[in-house]
Amino acid sequence: MRTGRPPVVRILVLIAAIVVATGCGAPAGDSPPASAPPDGLSATGLSATDLAFMDLVIPQNESTLAALDLTASRPGSELRPVAARLEARYRAELAQVRELLAQNGKQESDQHAGHDMPGMITPAEVAAIGYAEGTAFDQQLTALLRTQFEEARTVARAELSSGTSKPVVELSARIDSTRAEFLALLEDAS
Repeated sequence: MRTGRPPVVRILVLIAAIVVATGCGAPAGDSPPASAPPDGLSATGLSATDLAFMDLVIPQNESTLAALDLTASRPGSELRPVAARLEARYRAELAQVRELLAQNGKQESDQHAGHDMPGMITPAEVAAIGYAEGTAFDQQLTALLRTQFEEARTVARAELSSGTSKPVVELSARIDSTRAEFLALLEDAS
């Protein structure tokens, strides 16, 4: 278990503040609007919280997909059926986030690339479980997935409480719900 990190909610609020203060993620040459839109919304209709949430969903989902891909080479893994179910949902969420960003004239941010944050399975962790065999593989992947699901729910709940974009809030509600389902799937697989 990782320790010594601020809670995800504080990270989400910090990222939102940075995005608002610095215009982080705006393409070069864009100038800030002459006046701030009402209710803390950006010119695209997305709040800083909405953008920060989506900026976290992308690396969380991509890192989880990298870990789930390892089950394909493990025919005896108890997690193969679970991974197959999860993979489709994670890919659908990624597509939805990218579509929402595009609809709102925002580019995908890579501001979290290489970060070791709660809810993100690091390349080192993927490599480590890649070497594991048999039940050790299933146990290590289960631990990583459990942490990811719990942190994804925390981030989703922060968006639910502070987000303003209806489609983004709806996505966060689905993520919260599906991660609860995924936790139950892990329990059933163990």
